[in-house]
Amino acid sequence: MSTPVTPPTRGLVLPSPTSPSKASFSYKMTVGSEVSDDTLKLCADLFSSNYGIWGDQAATISKFTVAGKKVKMTGARLRSQCLSHPESSVLVTCYIQVGPLESEHPQLYGHAFATVWDYGENKVGWVTQLVVDAAVRQRYIATHLLQTLKCHSLFSRVNIVGLVSSHPAACNALAKYASANIKDVELDFIRQHAKGILASSPITYLQAAQLRGSLFQDSSTSDAISSVFTEFYVDHTEPLAVLEQYKKKGQWCLGELLDGHEFLAVFPIAPVSPVHDY
Repeated sequence: MSTPVTPPTRGLVLPSPTSPSKASFSYKMTVGSEVSDDTLKLCADLFSSNYGIWGDQAATISKFTVAGKKVKMTGARLRSQCLSHPESSVLVTCYIQVGPLESEHPQLYGHAFATVWDYGENKVGWVTQLVVDAAVRQRYIATHLLQTLKCHSLFSRVNIVGLVSSHPAACNALAKYASANIKDVELDFIRQHAKGILASSPITYLQAAQLRGSLFQDSSTSDAISSVFTEFYVDHTEPLAVLEQYKKKGQWCLGELLDGHEFLAVFPIAPVSPVHDY
C-alpha cells in the first residue's frame, strides 16, 4: 500500500490577524537522517488532520480502516515509509509565523517528503508525500514546497520527477516543478519509463505498484489513462470535485480517478544547480 500524496479536506484555523504585514511563510529543508521524531510527529498530526477520510471500501484494507473515519498517520510510520533511505531523502516543511506576539513558535502548515534514486543513467526524484493544511490551500504552498527541493544538492542531478497521488493539485504542482503543463503531459514518456522507474525504486511499495490505465493496459475498459492501483480506499469526493474543475478548463490528460487508484505523474526535467549551503 502506498503512502499517497494527496492534500485534501480539513485543517487548522489560522490565528488572527493574518494580514500580509504580520504573517510570514518560511520553508526549511532537512535531509532524512537529520529529521527528528518531534518533527515527524508534527508532520503526522498535519496529515491526520488534513488528509481526508476513508471511503466505502476501506474495510477491505483492515479492520481498523473504517469508512467515514479520518485517515491517520504516526511519526514511526512516516519514518518507515518516507525516510526508509534517509541519506537519499529530503523533508521540506512550511511554517507560518503570525506576528511575534500571537505565536511563540511558527506553526507547521505543509510538508513534502521526497527520495532520490538511480534509474539507469538517470536520477529520479520522487515525492512520497505532500500535505498542505486546508486552511491555507490555494496559496501555492504545495508548489513552493516542491520548488524548494531544487535547492538541495540531492536534486542537482535529478532529471526525472514523479509522484502517485489521488489529487489533481498535487500532480499540477509537480508539473510546475518540471516547467510543464498538466494539460499536455508527455504520456509516451510515462508509458516507456514508468515500469522501469518504479522497479528501480528503493521504496518497497513503489516496486510493487500495479500500473493501470490505457497507457499500460491494451484491454483497459475504464477511462483511466495513467494510474496506479494502490488499494488505498480513501474517499475521493474532494479530489473528484477538483478534477472536474481541471477538466472543464481543458487542463487534464491523466484520465479518470477510480476507487482504490491514484494518478501516476512522471516528468522529464533539466537538472538544476543546488544552493551551495546544502
